[in-house]
Amino acid sequence: MKITKRIKYYFRRIRKIRKLIKENSKIDVIPLEKQNRTPLLFKPSATPKVSIIIPFYNEENYTWNCLSFLNKNLTDEISFEILLIDDNSTEENDLAQIEGINVHRNTENLGFLKNINKGIQLAKGEYIYILNNDTEVQENFLTELFYVFDNFKNVGAVGSKLINADKSIQEAGSVIMKDLKIRQIAKRKKVFYPEINYIAKVDYCSGCSLLFKKLDDNGTINLFDEQFAPAYFEETDFCFSLKHIQNKEVYYTPFSEVLHYNGVSYNANNNEESQNKKAALFKTNENKFKLKWSKELQQIKATTIEDRIQEKYDHKSIVFFTEIIPEHDRDSGSNRLKEIITAFLEMDYHVTIICQHVYMINPYISFYQKMGVNVFYEHKKYTGYTKYIKNQKLNSSIVWFYGPTEFMKHYCAAKRLLPKAKLIYDMVDIHHLRYKRAIELEPKISFWKKYLKYKRLEYRSSKLADHVITISDFEENYMKSICKESKIITISNIHYPKINIEDTLPFEDRKDILFIGSTHTPNIDALYYLYNEIMPKIWEELPELKVNIIGNVNTAINDLNHPNFIFHGFVPDIDDFFKSNKLMIAPLRYGAGVKGKIGQSFEYYLPLVSSSVGTEGMKIMHNENALIADEAEDFALNVIKLYSDKELWTVLQKNSDKSLQPFSKDKLKEQILNIISK
Repeated sequence: MKITKRIKYYFRRIRKIRKLIKENSKIDVIPLEKQNRTPLLFKPSATPKVSIIIPFYNEENYTWNCLSFLNKNLTDEISFEILLIDDNSTEENDLAQIEGINVHRNTENLGFLKNINKGIQLAKGEYIYILNNDTEVQENFLTELFYVFDNFKNVGAVGSKLINADKSIQEAGSVIMKDLKIRQIAKRKKVFYPEINYIAKVDYCSGCSLLFKKLDDNGTINLFDEQFAPAYFEETDFCFSLKHIQNKEVYYTPFSEVLHYNGVSYNANNNEESQNKKAALFKTNENKFKLKWSKELQQIKATTIEDRIQEKYDHKSIVFFTEIIPEHDRDSGSNRLKEIITAFLEMDYHVTIICQHVYMINPYISFYQKMGVNVFYEHKKYTGYTKYIKNQKLNSSIVWFYGPTEFMKHYCAAKRLLPKAKLIYDMVDIHHLRYKRAIELEPKISFWKKYLKYKRLEYRSSKLADHVITISDFEENYMKSICKESKIITISNIHYPKINIEDTLPFEDRKDILFIGSTHTPNIDALYYLYNEIMPKIWEELPELKVNIIGNVNTAINDLNHPNFIFHGFVPDIDDFFKSNKLMIAPLRYGAGVKGKIGQSFEYYLPLVSSSVGTEGMKIMHNENALIADEAEDFALNVIKLYSDKELWTVLQKNSDKSLQPFSKDKLKEQILNIISK
């Protein structure tokens, strides 16, 4: 990076971080004494999915406030009931203006833990959600908790991100150290720091906002252990029971946010006598907890929060270096990387993405955070990713560089920061080969410069890396003359059916053809080739045929005008195009690597006409998996033939499953295991 660019970037980062800090420095909190108590109406279900249990003792203002935020942010998406458990309050509580809640009043004070157990036993829901009365739930608080149950394996409980009234972080899950001391992950963190903004395994989450199932897998009710009554260590013990008895994981999600007025619940008294009693009770229950779980606690070796997080994943850790946050719905390379990341997650790896010069506002960051990926983004004025890796103690066994530029840019830092890691150079495709082919068609100076640049980068990267990832057998053979054969492992695109063949439209109900492409130069060339040389021949036979063009290629082309040549731009959901078009075309004249659009056509059982460059490395046979043609006239004839021949169209459609076999998830995991074992 040139010095002027470095200076501009430096000041831009400072401005953006200042803005980020300002946006996360305060929250609009209405003083409780100024509450406008309008009647509240809840619409509970007779057969709720979740029972919301709110225990309280006095502090009526907080309970009203809690219910008003629930009323604002509960939706019909998840059926619910609300159980308020009044633990024999000494003050009057007027809840008459609130409809749709069940209030149960104890005749004696049971304490927090027994009060919760009473609520669990009364609950009708499949799930239990415990909520303190001194809280304000935020938008989507409940759907985000259920998201974890719906998208992660073997979930026992999920806790929320707890924030203070000044918008500082209060809790982001907790872990337990070798010295048996509890540590909050949020310690010395700000609410916007990346290390507390992804879904992650923890030892426990606060019972202030906690979701779990009412019954375990054997049908036994999940209750808190009453030896910890009235309070302290009850949720820690409960989460340990889920993990070590039921073999379930406890997760924290930052996407469920709850403001918590810490210390208000149960009419907290802060005089010296009360504090001494609390300290004694805490110590008593701490000893009970240590005695009950002594065997499990002895297995903990971590001495820091960061070590314990890695220990939760059995020290299986991988760091990905990428130029951009993978835009999985925009290009096939990013989608392939997303599938590789997913495979490591499914193999229970702690996954981190390092991407320089990206900020929290990037819309793809939260997608990966919700997958359980620790995504670095710029969040401090004066320090970047190297300090982040050090602070997170990412003693990763694998570092994955996505492309030659990223490899050479971060190689030295990775060697220094992660000295024990295997360095994986993912070629994505062979860039210099792509430009070499472009030169053969059009010997432009810009192509020559890029050819020489990437040849130098790719030769150097392949020699320095521990493993080189090629994308096809063809490219694997090509690279054998450049680096050691023992280094090379092929991981192609990952594809699998997105719909059932029975749900596809029949031949007769489809029309038009589909082209998918980005601003990648081979796609631009292919479109001009299609428009100028192929489509005029097709339109002679099929004058009404439309070409639907999907992708941001429209941002680079503005001189192709024809009523049947339709640029749709970026389309977030392209399912309907795959389902309604009669076939897809890929008239690529140069390029390298495996083309994701080809695999996509098979995923949707959409027959295809392509060039040999388009199908390279995919083991595709002409007339069996697709129609293949390299000359404009032959390409046009094949499109006309497939568009009109139902029998041929049906054969190709039925062979889609066979076409996908080399690109399965099982094949991907097999290759990952190959990397790990080498």
